[in-house]
Amino acid sequence: MREGPLRRTLHLHAGPHKTASTYLQARLQANRRALERQGLRYPTPWGEHSHRQLARALQAGRFEALEQLLARQRHWPGDLLLSAEHFAPLVSDGTALARLQRLSQEAGFVLHVLSVVRPQAELLNSFYAHGLGRLYGAPSFPAYVRAQLAGRRLRGPARRRWIRMAPLVLDPEQRYGALLQQAGVRASFLPLAPRRRDPFEQLLELLGLPVGAWRPAPASQANEQLGRRGLGLAYLLNRELDTLPLRRDRLIAEQGLNRLVEQIRALARRRGWVEERFNGWQPRALRRLEAGLGPANERFAQRVWGCRWQEVFAPQAPPAVRGLVLDQELRDEARALFLAYRRRLPRALR
Repeated sequence: MREGPLRRTLHLHAGPHKTASTYLQARLQANRRALERQGLRYPTPWGEHSHRQLARALQAGRFEALEQLLARQRHWPGDLLLSAEHFAPLVSDGTALARLQRLSQEAGFVLHVLSVVRPQAELLNSFYAHGLGRLYGAPSFPAYVRAQLAGRRLRGPARRRWIRMAPLVLDPEQRYGALLQQAGVRASFLPLAPRRRDPFEQLLELLGLPVGAWRPAPASQANEQLGRRGLGLAYLLNRELDTLPLRRDRLIAEQGLNRLVEQIRALARRRGWVEERFNGWQPRALRRLEAGLGPANERFAQRVWGCRWQEVFAPQAPPAVRGLVLDQELRDEARALFLAYRRRLPRALR
């Protein structure tokens, strides 16, 4: 355990989304006491396993929330670790990052920001599956990729019904530019390659902690993909939902749409759909992605890891294209689920 408040480190895990953050947070939460014995405290709020509420307060400009948290830890002699995907926009903004650094220093901490880096093809595939499964809207995968690479929002006749989501920042130099330029802030980047290395073990190694027998993440925190059939069912349900007069955000907030999301998830698990994963990439689209982002990826890899991008993310044979399953059985099931959901809506919304 480190001694003296001026030697303490505030580790800020800033996601971003779809980079195993839920898994890392679940394991950190499950091992809180063991981590404290190693000199690292993970001070999550009661009933939560991440610091998303803190991050949202900071995004809203309420930096006193961080001051209060650090003040509550003034007698703790070790390091702190905070984790939330929602920290990502803050560490991409030079002004917000400087303020985080100042508040950390005032509380006796050196700020260390760590982020997980995932290859863009995997990231886009994962984001598409997530939005589809959450019933945010039903673009095709090629349309989704075209919009992301063009840096624009989705287009389509039903887009006004869908959840509005800004394009992802895919260029690592653009995403992490402010962080790399901020003097006095340590920055670390963990490459996500779960088939080769467990992300939690990578984190422990980075923090200088033993990679021993740690408790696993609870099964309830699993964040698996719904699979080709589960996502096909979600796609068809999205198309049915497009016929309703309300946008998705209002259906979620006011009309219990998340219950329908949980139904799909339960079906996918019970029927084993999660085992047959969706992959929407066609070779031509992959080549376009690599041509557009390859140079920036190489410069970033050389700067933060001192090697080529392909040395970190070893090229593998591309997985077979495994698109959505949209057979008649799923069409009938989607229609039945939609009609059951619609019957619960107020008459004016049916």
